[in-house]
Amino acid sequence: MKKNDDMELDTNDIDDSVVTEEHQSDTIKKLKEKLKEAEGKAKEHLNNWQRAQADFINIRKRDEEAKSEFIKFAHTNTLAELIPVLDSFNIALSHGQKEVEPIYTQFLGILRGAGLEESNPVGETFDPRLHEAIGTIETKSEKEDHKVLEVLQKGYILNGKVLRPAKVKIGDLAKG
Repeated sequence: MKKNDDMELDTNDIDDSVVTEEHQSDTIKKLKEKLKEAEGKAKEHLNNWQRAQADFINIRKRDEEAKSEFIKFAHTNTLAELIPVLDSFNIALSHGQKEVEPIYTQFLGILRGAGLEESNPVGETFDPRLHEAIGTIETKSEKEDHKVLEVLQKGYILNGKVLRPAKVKIGDLAKG
């Protein structure tokens, strides 16, 4: 009988007349132990493989999310550089140059398609994350206190991220 890590038995080495029930029982017991050990190792390997597979899937999901987030904001600098052009259009329109309105509308539509939104917060409650207070306007109405009463320069938001806060004047309740 040979014995190694795989518990191989060479039955040619055992004389049939010498093989006893006790020897057979002992051999069966050893084989069952080896089988149980091999099953445990196989289960451990399977669990490790399944864990690695789940980790791989999670890494792939995180990578896709990161890629999506990158694409969402990849044009941030370019869009930020175009904001002064929008300001120029707004100035031209406020000075009565209506002939630029179709171009402005087309240009703004393209930028909106890229995820850019204008922030013109008149009447909204002042929010320092979205607005930059340039000054205050004295008011007697409690409803206008801490509200945006005038927008000096529109703000712009790209996919929920503030590119430029709106420059505003807010209401300040007169005391007296």
